[in-house]
Amino acid sequence: DDECDTLGITFVKLDNVEEAKEYGIEKIPSLMYFENGIPTIYEGNLEDEDKVLAWLERQQKSDEIEDITDEMLDMIISKMSHVAVLFYDKDQKKSQKVLQELENIDDECDQNNIAFVKIDNDAEAKEYGIDTLPTLILFERRIPHVYEGDLTKEEELLSWLIHQKRHSEIPEVT
Repeated sequence: DDECDTLGITFVKLDNVEEAKEYGIEKIPSLMYFENGIPTIYEGNLEDEDKVLAWLERQQKSDEIEDITDEMLDMIISKMSHVAVLFYDKDQKKSQKVLQELENIDDECDQNNIAFVKIDNDAEAKEYGIDTLPTLILFERRIPHVYEGDLTKEEELLSWLIHQKRHSEIPEVT
């Protein structure tokens, strides 16, 4: 706990099983790290303090698009006004290539108050009518806007995201 104080990380204890489920926490105890309102679950052994601390340090220093669960996605979309979501398949080469490119614009999205997350969940993708992976959707106040451009051209995507945020347009419903 003292080491975390040094890193500027505050610990909060939650004793509400229902609220834990809202975040996709299925086993208790669990550790979740929040950065800019986006949660990440620690998957390792909580009793190995050195590994937990190393993971927390990595979370704080690394700047990558956070992988989230379907429960987290629902919560983030409902609480944040602009959320870019990459629906992808971590075992697919094309998805990995796209992800590598999009990591380059994560900081700029943060600077423009656009949360950027990724999810590898076929059932959740289908819920949003997604048949082809990878696909990016910008949720603007819960309204989805599908990006139709080339996901490997990150600067074009960034321009589109910023344009969508600054100029609210009525999305075409299909």
